[in-house]
Amino acid sequence: PNISGYELCKFLRRTDAFYDTPIIILTGRDGVLDRMRAKMVGADDFLAKPPAPDKVAQLLDQYIVRDTSR
Repeated sequence: PNISGYELCKFLRRTDAFYDTPIIILTGRDGVLDRMRAKMVGADDFLAKPPAPDKVAQLLDQYIVRDTSR
């Protein structure tokens, strides 16, 4: 509760274990500055609340790595 999503994203990007993990910021603020801030702290994408179900599905398809070896 004492850290913003932007601060958390920045922290995770500096952590080896999460460096390559896709991070999508979900926020109630949808301004250009909010989107720029998300990119500056290392977010891969940005969704405004409430997210459209088709947009969520599109982002999941984009960032989930599928194991095709099975």
